[in-house]
Amino acid sequence: MHNPSTLLVVHNLLDSKIFYVDILGLKVVEEYEDSVKLKIGSHNVYMFQGTMEAAEYSHGFNSNSTLVLTVKNLDESIKELKSKGVVFVHKKTYENKWGRYAAFKDPSGIVTEIMEFFPKQSAD
Repeated sequence: MHNPSTLLVVHNLLDSKIFYVDILGLKVVEEYEDSVKLKIGSHNVYMFQGTMEAAEYSHGFNSNSTLVLTVKNLDESIKELKSKGVVFVHKKTYENKWGRYAAFKDPSGIVTEIMEFFPKQSAD
């Protein structure tokens, strides 16, 4: 398998496109009435219009999928996103064996994380 991508089914395609492009910095590659193809780095994100918001769950404890975007400076990225109105899921950052991260929800309630890898770690 090559070139993994992410599929998001969103509640409001226009609101979601604005969020992912204007707030998170993804680029529009293709756009249709019911879908948008976005790109960040070499990763494609396919977004389709759905009918419901994401199911509520306890992030980090319930099984689910999350789009993870890597950043160079987690604290600065959190500050920047908060200045753009992004509300984070938790009041503090967390870390695992690969790095530090923070989670927030998109306009449809889909959880996304930003992650700063520890030195000598990579997203691979």
